[in-house]
Amino acid sequence: MAARQKGTGGPLVSSDIDVKIAWLYHVEGMTQEAIAGELQVSRIKVVRSLAASIERNVVVTTINAASSEQIALERELESRWHLESAIVVPTPHDPRHTERYIGHAVANFLNTAMTDGMTLAVGGGATLHSSLGFMHRRELRDATVVGLVGSLPHSQWINPSIVASSMATRLGVDSYQITAPVLVDSAALCQQLWDQPFLSDVRARAQKADLALLTVGEIAPSATVFNYGIVPEKTADELRAKKAIANILCYFIDADGNLADHEINSRVMALTPSEVAAIPRVVLAAGGLHKVEAIHAALKAVTTEILVTDAETAKALLQETGL
Repeated sequence: MAARQKGTGGPLVSSDIDVKIAWLYHVEGMTQEAIAGELQVSRIKVVRSLAASIERNVVVTTINAASSEQIALERELESRWHLESAIVVPTPHDPRHTERYIGHAVANFLNTAMTDGMTLAVGGGATLHSSLGFMHRRELRDATVVGLVGSLPHSQWINPSIVASSMATRLGVDSYQITAPVLVDSAALCQQLWDQPFLSDVRARAQKADLALLTVGEIAPSATVFNYGIVPEKTADELRAKKAIANILCYFIDADGNLADHEINSRVMALTPSEVAAIPRVVLAAGGLHKVEAIHAALKAVTTEILVTDAETAKALLQETGL
């Protein structure tokens, strides 16, 4: 399990920041000054938000907004997992849209959190790819995007390097990629590749990132790594026999967040979960009831500051016992 050695973190964020302000003030009893400090905004911003909430009937004698349930879930998740922030979006009626809903929230977060001078380290996967269409096109200065995972020879949307390079394009910045296959033939070859100066430089840049963006998958045929042939599907049974329940950055982990005892973990061209855990702010974006166990494992593997998920998944995460 990763140890927490992080910076001071950023402002508290939310799926609906005005409702969160109302919640903190009216339900949790925080002062306006304390809320301003948590959100890293001026006190006048808090005052205006509270006044607007009353005018819009967000606050009557209770928090009267559709997103109030989401805010309650955010606060419970923040407390349970010692998060800087949780962002909970509505669960779509059609589960096929879950990645898109979460991707939209990720894009909203990046639109404000990613600023001049920052380095963003990015994994891959369908959820993160879904965020691309919602990101603002900007021209940041002295900023970079670094890929956390190697590449695939067949360049389709699922290729991890495409997510990082596409985010860099939308931010108007340079990107750095791990220009090696996601999986190589042996642990020795993996080490030889990391010893190459250009790949060593990319790894060092990623390790020094200000913000990391990850997702997590379950061990099932429908999971991206198996469904798209990144990892042979027959390997899934072997991994389950080794008690693996999740994959993060193409590493396979058990319920305690430790790397599973399978040789495939020695052949992955990606930063390890422990390396990513040392990045000051880590965003984990994942949802769907089929991913509840995987999200639990990821939260134990990588110290996370911001969790982005959907409401039903949040409830299931909070209902789990023995945590």
